[in-house]
Amino acid sequence: MAGLREQKRERTRALLVESANRLFRERGYAATTMADIAAASDVSTRTAFSYFPAKDDLLFPDGDERIRAAVAELEDRGDDEEPVAVLVRALQRADVAATDLVTDRASLRVALIRTEPSVRGRALRMLADAQAAIGQALHRAYPDRYTEVQAAALVGAFVGAASGAVTAIIDGMPDATEDERRAALASAVAEALAPWTSAERNA
Repeated sequence: MAGLREQKRERTRALLVESANRLFRERGYAATTMADIAAASDVSTRTAFSYFPAKDDLLFPDGDERIRAAVAELEDRGDDEEPVAVLVRALQRADVAATDLVTDRASLRVALIRTEPSVRGRALRMLADAQAAIGQALHRAYPDRYTEVQAAALVGAFVGAASGAVTAIIDGMPDATEDERRAALASAVAEALAPWTSAERNA
């Protein structure tokens, strides 16, 4: 029974996200209310708020899941793996876990980050949370290699590279498949972090 309840919750959650994204496109973000989204999803407004306490939460439904997936990749690393390789794989694992890093939903999110202050603020808070969590995980994974400050610096470069690449991919590759976008993202981040690998080898 618990399994069925959980499946129903996941369906309702997915429907709310789908309805929100459709209404944001059709009516605009500011003109769409949580009551509108609830009605489009055939649930009460109270139920909608129980899943998503704020409207902008609907644009970032898998943010925490992405962070957990990236941290898990660092925790599961092999003994001889290089940090940059693990970080790139963490990005890929996070994308698979969240499913929306380079999708049409991501395109809408990027557009609203540019135009809606509340969405932009939420995105910045989530980036800061991700950077802190992944930086701490990197330090735990390589305590003899990086101080907490050094780990934070590397993860700052990693998060910045990923964020910049996602925006450029969405803007510059509108007709690419999701697999092509994911490959471009992984390649761009690996290239951006390559100087860290070279610097460590020469140290």
